[in-house]
Amino acid sequence: MIRKIWSGERSLRFDGEYYHLAGAQGGPVPLEPIGIWLGAYRPRALALTGAAADGWVPSFRGDFAALAGMARRLDQAAADAGRDPFEIRRVLNVSGTITDTTSEGPLNGPLAQWVDELSELADSYGFDTFILWNDDPTQLDRFAHEVVPALRSGVG
Repeated sequence: MIRKIWSGERSLRFDGEYYHLAGAQGGPVPLEPIGIWLGAYRPRALALTGAAADGWVPSFRGDFAALAGMARRLDQAAADAGRDPFEIRRVLNVSGTITDTTSEGPLNGPLAQWVDELSELADSYGFDTFILWNDDPTQLDRFAHEVVPALRSGVG
């Protein structure tokens, strides 16, 4: 329905399960394409994301296995809908602490750990953008100046 409203067509008609349009007029056509991105986690939402969305934007919650399972479900839903799963843009919100000491868990450790873990997420699950959530400005600086360049040079 959203894509129809952005299409520039007149007298729009749509008869969905929950929403209906009967002769609606769309607003102005966006100057650039606007993607529909979803931060889905549960099976039904991942199926919808795989079938119709332009992007997937989950947050890493400390469990790589759970994220891998969601990525597989998304990929399967896309394939079932006749789409290439990697046409869906994948952005991951991450949080943690870059340290100069040993690892204290996922995304809580030294630079090499961050690069290894984010590289795995990029190479195995197609994430191409990582957004750091951290209240400490020194962490953002380290992420931007240490993690990102090292990650860019190492990802396939």
